[in-house]
Amino acid sequence: FYFGCKMSLRGARPLHRSISQLLASTDSMSLERGTSNPAVDDDTSNVTNASTARREEASSSIADWSCVNNDTLSPDSEYDEGLGFPDSVTILSMVDGPVLVTREKDDEVVQSEIPFPTVYKEPQGFKSIQRRVFIPGVEIQVRIVDNERSSTAHLLNPNLYTIELTHGPFVWCIKKRYKHFYALHQQLRVFRTSLNIPFPTRTHKERRASFRNNYTAPPEEQKDGKKKKRRGALPRFPNKPDSLVPVEGLPGRIKQLEEYLYNLVNINLYRNHHEMLNFLEVSEQSFIAALGDKGKEGPILKRTGSTRAGQTGCNFCGCFAGACCIRCSHFCSDILCRKWRDRWFFVKESYFGYMRPKDGVIRCVILFDQGFEVASGILGTGMRTGLQIVTYSRHFVVKTWTRRKAKEWMSYLKMVANSHARDFTQPNPHNSFVPIRPACLAGWFVDGAGYMSAVADALEGATEEIYIADWWLSPEIYMKRPAIDGDYWRLDQILRRKAAQGIRVFILLYKEVEMALGINSYYSKQRLAATHENIKVLRHPDHARVGVFLWAHHEKIVVVDQTYAFVGGIDLCYGRWDDYRHRLTDLGSIATASAAGSTTNDPLSGFVPSRSASVPVLDQNHVEQPKLPVLQPGDKLLMPPGASDDEMCLENMKLNTPEMERRNVLDKLKENVRTKGKDIMHRLTSMDPEGNRSVPQSPTDRNKKYNLTKNSMFFNEDEMADGKKGDSICALPPQNEILTVLDGQAKYWMGKDYTNFIAKDFTNLDAPYADMIDRGVTPRMPWHDIGAVVTGAAARDVSRHFIQRWNAVKLEKARDNQAYPYLIPKTYRDIRVHKSFLTSVPMHNVSCQVLRSVSSWSCGFIESDEDEQSIHDAYIGAITRAEHYVYIENQFFITLDQGNPMVRNQIGESLYKRILRAHRERSVFRVIVVMPLLPGFEGDVGGTTGNALRAITHWNYESISRGKSSILQRLKAAGVEDPSQYISFHSLRTHSLLNCQPVTELIYVHSKLLIADDKVVICGSANINDRSMIGTRDSEIAVMLTDEEFQEGKMNGNRVKVGVYASGLRKFLFREHLGLIDPNPDGIRVDVTDPIIDSFFCGQWQRTSHRNTKIYDEVFRCIPTDAVTTITGLKKYVEEASMAKVDPGAALKEIQRVQGYLVDLPLKFLEDEILTPPTVSKEGLIPTSVWT
Repeated sequence: FYFGCKMSLRGARPLHRSISQLLASTDSMSLERGTSNPAVDDDTSNVTNASTARREEASSSIADWSCVNNDTLSPDSEYDEGLGFPDSVTILSMVDGPVLVTREKDDEVVQSEIPFPTVYKEPQGFKSIQRRVFIPGVEIQVRIVDNERSSTAHLLNPNLYTIELTHGPFVWCIKKRYKHFYALHQQLRVFRTSLNIPFPTRTHKERRASFRNNYTAPPEEQKDGKKKKRRGALPRFPNKPDSLVPVEGLPGRIKQLEEYLYNLVNINLYRNHHEMLNFLEVSEQSFIAALGDKGKEGPILKRTGSTRAGQTGCNFCGCFAGACCIRCSHFCSDILCRKWRDRWFFVKESYFGYMRPKDGVIRCVILFDQGFEVASGILGTGMRTGLQIVTYSRHFVVKTWTRRKAKEWMSYLKMVANSHARDFTQPNPHNSFVPIRPACLAGWFVDGAGYMSAVADALEGATEEIYIADWWLSPEIYMKRPAIDGDYWRLDQILRRKAAQGIRVFILLYKEVEMALGINSYYSKQRLAATHENIKVLRHPDHARVGVFLWAHHEKIVVVDQTYAFVGGIDLCYGRWDDYRHRLTDLGSIATASAAGSTTNDPLSGFVPSRSASVPVLDQNHVEQPKLPVLQPGDKLLMPPGASDDEMCLENMKLNTPEMERRNVLDKLKENVRTKGKDIMHRLTSMDPEGNRSVPQSPTDRNKKYNLTKNSMFFNEDEMADGKKGDSICALPPQNEILTVLDGQAKYWMGKDYTNFIAKDFTNLDAPYADMIDRGVTPRMPWHDIGAVVTGAAARDVSRHFIQRWNAVKLEKARDNQAYPYLIPKTYRDIRVHKSFLTSVPMHNVSCQVLRSVSSWSCGFIESDEDEQSIHDAYIGAITRAEHYVYIENQFFITLDQGNPMVRNQIGESLYKRILRAHRERSVFRVIVVMPLLPGFEGDVGGTTGNALRAITHWNYESISRGKSSILQRLKAAGVEDPSQYISFHSLRTHSLLNCQPVTELIYVHSKLLIADDKVVICGSANINDRSMIGTRDSEIAVMLTDEEFQEGKMNGNRVKVGVYASGLRKFLFREHLGLIDPNPDGIRVDVTDPIIDSFFCGQWQRTSHRNTKIYDEVFRCIPTDAVTTITGLKKYVEEASMAKVDPGAALKEIQRVQGYLVDLPLKFLEDEILTPPTVSKEGLIPTSVWT
């Protein structure tokens, strides 16, 4: 260190180096030898002469500096006053080294807390002078509250002092002996000496006769938040060791140490010194209010090897297995096979971890869980000072320097596990990792439109963190539609905008097996990660390394600030956005040349982009192109500038997932093509009626102009030269911005978002705006789904699951990559939920429990046999406890009888037992199941490409109606003559006009929902099959919501109390399925209040389903249908012309009789065929567990 006038700072000035100037001011001040601790004796401070106080108050900072002395002992030789230093002096790290500076005015504004985003700041080594641990402007109070004396065990340092420290709202205790004070004092003396501070003269030393009181800011300054001013506090260290202090002298010794430490910690230069921080047992994790209490911290030695099963112990290849000596059994792991590392250990309310002191990097964050155990001593660790800590995700051994320290750590860990972390270490209902949280606010969403809009609003309101976990994520998805604000509400733009504001975004994506799925998660990762450095994306699993090829991460999670959490079945990807109208077509004002014979007379239809020019040219030799929509002048919104025809030409270029990002000639070619295509598409689509170019504007940039220089990166030299001739190019927007002027009807589904999974699965996702199917020929497949939002403690629980998964993937894939930090859970105390945060979502009071399906591969458990299947247990509990009805919407229904070796989940068994109980009691009990007509797999159900589709269909029907293990067959065998009075299976279908022709398509039910008795809702990502339910396969998450607000309702004609949340969701679904949201004023009024009474269940629900099914069969001859039981019959059935083709007029008249979307699930479809895949097919080689 050095001292001098190296650089001037705002609000601070360098101290004078001149000794003459320093000593010239010594006559005008007096030195405070000691300042009393207000935490102990506020009323017994030393009295100072009034004139002396006025002189001190008026003296400059140089006079303060002159109070510094370097003598070892005071005149009475009882105290070492060598650490005297003005508290206005601090040390800063400048470009050319550390510099001591003094503040002109002590006007530091008091802060109540350190903000949470501080956890993501760049770490500093523990010896760095740039470390800032404490809350700015808040002093530290010191009290010694207890003393333990042991003259026999500790002859030289018999007293163990318990020191209580208070810093703002944080209170913690440390235990120290006199030797620890002495060691700290000596370290700080060495530090002070290294500063090369000039010494005062003997004359000045002799004039230090009076003490100076603390100066307290006037009341008006205190109101302004200014801290208590301290100037020239003198730490006086007592030199007499504790062994020479008699018992009756202990109160005086305690007061001496209190005042010494109090004065020391409130001198800026010493307070942030690394030896002081170690003494006080504080770090950067200590005073962040969002992390809860300070907890316990301190240095430890950690043995390497804690992240793999079997690493925690070693017996030298079995040689020590039979040893009679416990020490010998640990010899190999302690001495031969392991190393010991210095770590800074910290324990907080719901987690613990450690940092590496060398660079301050957090090396581990471990969550308390039900597998937590801690043991110390020779029996557990082979060392008297050792400590073994075990959780589901880590097994590790640490050692301390004394047995006392080891006992303190063990006691504190057990105390936290049994108090603050009790929710996570004790068994919870449904064997979940978290308990039921009362008094949570929750909302529901039916279909993707409302869900995505609410997610967009939540992301826009984020202030600290965003967590997203998806099976599939499409960066170019539009969260609000129609896109009248251009790309403002596009997902990647929302995340880029928030990341630029300093919000940290963490995204977990499922890493697919590319041969089996085409969701191209690598493209999603690269696209998002390149947007901003604050966006971090991890994919999992690495199939070869982990050995997981068949299972997937299936959660759909969005969490904002660990306070608002969205869960359900809706991925933020293509094809999911929909509303209750479930539109089949989306042509906008595009003219199409379709097979139906309609043609276009668009004068620009012959224009195609030229590959060698930047202006549109007329293709004289017009070649027949695929039947895709043709752009018109009024369709400027419909195609983003980046999506040129050149992109469509490159659509067949598949992007394989490499190990790392590489840029080659092909990448440059594609980038150049897209760059040129941007200008071309702009010229084609951005002319106003007068032929002038329109200037696009985003919601936040209405008056923003783009100059030539700013857009030079998008153009080559020739285009730049052309741009200088006018201002047309200068007005171009950024590359991804979409024009906001609407001419004609806007699209809802652009490019790949217009989907039909059975017609064609996804390919070439790196060309997002290129259509995948012909809109003029093939209707889209509507998507029905359910989502939920929870707040407060329940959102913290969802965050905890995400954090556990992120940290496990970080440990596995990016252990030493500091760009991917460990995530830290916030405290469950004082959760600040703003009801106005989601104004568009009705919120209701519920109790909520977060459920999940996880295991060792998906959540980082060390033991391979550890798993959690709380979603499965909650389903069984809700069905068993149901009194009136169970309503289920799910993508699959694969669940066989108990003991069946092919399918292990017991949901079907629980439904069977509950229906039998109702039958024996002769009570009214209904089970309604809504599921898709066909699985969402590409292929022809009757052809060679439909093996996967038929395999899922086989297991669905095997569980429902075919075979002795199906629920309907078992009910009949048990004496239930008409099972349809208790359980019915339904699907959804809709119809529309496409090019003046009636068309129909199934509505794909992707929901994962259970509602029981209008009181309980289970909503999440888990399907009814073993993949989702048994824990060891796909990872899933769900929430179980139980109403706390009730209203009048009816069940079988009797008045009952029903939950506001559950009944509201169920009634909306019934109204949607029955077509009652936009009711026909001439239609029959339907009351959905009572779902189980015969007049509704039989007279409305089932009758509507039967009638709609019959009409669809007559008009469209659609499949699946009960009229087809064999594949041969299916081919004949499809070949026969339907009414919709033969007589469209009659078909239109007949189809008007359809009410809503509800249809029957055809239980006889292909019942005479074997639907399992042939053994010689690739689907037949896949294990059966993949389908179940």
